[in-house]
Amino acid sequence: MTMRRTYQITGTIFLFFAAFIAYESLKLRYYTPLGPGPGFFSFWLSLIFGGLAIIMILQATFGRPEPMPEDFFTDRIGYLRIGAVILALAFTVYMFEPLGFCLTMFSVCMFLLFALGRQNIIISLLVSLASSFGAFYAFDHWLKVPLPRGILGF
Repeated sequence: MTMRRTYQITGTIFLFFAAFIAYESLKLRYYTPLGPGPGFFSFWLSLIFGGLAIIMILQATFGRPEPMPEDFFTDRIGYLRIGAVILALAFTVYMFEPLGFCLTMFSVCMFLLFALGRQNIIISLLVSLASSFGAFYAFDHWLKVPLPRGILGF
């Protein structure tokens, strides 16, 4: 069995995703009086992403087929880790506004650090605090980017 079909399917999914991003970016302002608008970078990145997806499809279709590695399909632990990441993403999407950036990112970081590997609790707490509250401080105070504050106000 070769990887040809896998790469073709993946490239097609990426192409549709790039088209969706391009469509959504055209709803935003492309350019403002101050410079590039919110639709500028997303539009160009979607074009680059779409071009790379087309190259991937063409290489898979017309290139030399590669054999599928024996360990292409992972074991049960690998699928549980994939599920943990998807669960963390879904939690982030639904809890970002009610809990705010800091609490959501802190809980997601703690969950992922334990779900993806055995970590020291002190190191996990420090990394989660730095990546949630530290990132919030940097974006809110230094870059003046408003982030969701949630029920506790931070």
